[in-house]
Amino acid sequence: MERLAELLHAELGCTRPLVEAGWLDYAHQVGQTGAAVAPKLLVSIGVSGAIQHLAGIGGAETVVAINEDAAAIFGVADYVVVGDAVEVVTELIVQLEARD
Repeated sequence: MERLAELLHAELGCTRPLVEAGWLDYAHQVGQTGAAVAPKLLVSIGVSGAIQHLAGIGGAETVVAINEDAAAIFGVADYVVVGDAVEVVTELIVQLEARD
């Protein structure tokens, strides 16, 4: 995810469970108990779309949601990719790196 963010000139955000697991610091938490964000593009990877998280992404202009099964976040997404998040992100990285 860090490489994808780097290629997109983006910042990483996450859900509360990732903060609780120690993957990212609280400063990266997006949602009702974290930060509200309003990017031009928000790529949601493997996020179910709990109401608390959706409250934090309401300002995003365009939402791309990647998840392996139907998820609540699909209801707010402008674009939906159904697939394994790791496989989809790996391919995105390959395609973005090929452009450089």
